[in-house]
Amino acid sequence: MKNKRIVSLCCFLMVLIFASGLVMETKAEVVYEAKWNGFTYSSFYEEEFGIYSHSRISIDNYEGDARELTIPRKIKGRTVMEVNSLYGAKNLRTLHVPNGIEVRYALASAPKLKKITISRKNRKYKVKNSALLNKKGTKLLGYLGGYKTVKVPDSVITVDDMSCRYGDFTKIQWGKNTKRIGVDAFGSNYRLRTLVVNKNVEIIEALAFSSCRNLKKVVLGPKVKEVQYSAFKDCNKLKSVYIYNEDCELDTSSMDRTFPKGVTIYGKKDSTAEKYARKFRLKFKTINME
Repeated sequence: MKNKRIVSLCCFLMVLIFASGLVMETKAEVVYEAKWNGFTYSSFYEEEFGIYSHSRISIDNYEGDARELTIPRKIKGRTVMEVNSLYGAKNLRTLHVPNGIEVRYALASAPKLKKITISRKNRKYKVKNSALLNKKGTKLLGYLGGYKTVKVPDSVITVDDMSCRYGDFTKIQWGKNTKRIGVDAFGSNYRLRTLVVNKNVEIIEALAFSSCRNLKKVVLGPKVKEVQYSAFKDCNKLKSVYIYNEDCELDTSSMDRTFPKGVTIYGKKDSTAEKYARKFRLKFKTINME
């Protein structure tokens, strides 16, 4: 009899746990994604604690018709913490951002965005021309998607992670002092066809230009000394890569290659570029480095 009671109790607890899981999942579905006045929003993820905060939210898209828009501080009583994307804002030309709201990743995705204003109380950002920068001006945090050319200011040292992702940029003009291109910084820029990395750029981080699916030609200047893994992953139309630093460190450790199949690598004889091409059985052609 005692064993039967134990078995029954265990079964009851399992049912209770399963039912609780369903309720939690249902609540998560209700809270995690919702819509309001053209905005799609979800619970804010607290990285420090690894949980979703239902009282604070992230805006994931805007699909309204507004040409001028102010990001709301609150939606249905929940505090807006960040804007992740504005890819559905097809008519948006001007964006106003209150203090305390993170917007940097979203700017490039708004296809017609030409102007942004930041609260005077904001201590993190400043705007220069079409670029969103940190207060010191040393990091490019975002770029307005209504422009076709990214003009990196000379004060910028680092193009921040994901800062220009999902843009429609066709050209990039590097600042005189830019040294690092961050993780996924220009990923999924489908209109980019030719990329010239010159000036003082030294490091191209992982996935920096991944999924630029119409990119055909890449030129890496003599100061580029490191290209990290999968920097050009899924750039499947890429045909030619010129590497002018004979000692440029090219990642060979990852299963996801730095450059896709079918690429012809151009570089100096016995350079790291030639060794890379040989390892991955890519065509290699010697070029004059002078």
